[in-house]
Amino acid sequence: MAEEWWKPPVDWADVIVAGVIYLVAVAAAWVVAGIVPEYRGLVQGSSGDPRYLPFAYAVAWVGIAVTLLLVPMWVLRAVHWRQRAWRTALLAFPMLAEAWVVGLLAAIIMVSI
Repeated sequence: MAEEWWKPPVDWADVIVAGVIYLVAVAAAWVVAGIVPEYRGLVQGSSGDPRYLPFAYAVAWVGIAVTLLLVPMWVLRAVHWRQRAWRTALLAFPMLAEAWVVGLLAAIIMVSI
């Protein structure tokens, strides 16, 4: 019965690795946010209207911000539950890519309207 409630101690090396991965993800988010304005290249090659591009920018930037807010909360939850936190921190990279791609799709749709 007593073994059910026992949790292993926090693995501080895992927490440090998760923190380093998150810092790399923040740097990657900075780079991804910097290439979001390149969506305007869609307008230059077509006869689309660029006035709707700020909506696509907002979609991408909100996705990046949500990623940077959710991942540390998930990492803290993993630490609290004594799970491997570094694996959770790695989720930031596909989420950043997804935010950029969703913004790009929004830009493609907005330009074609």
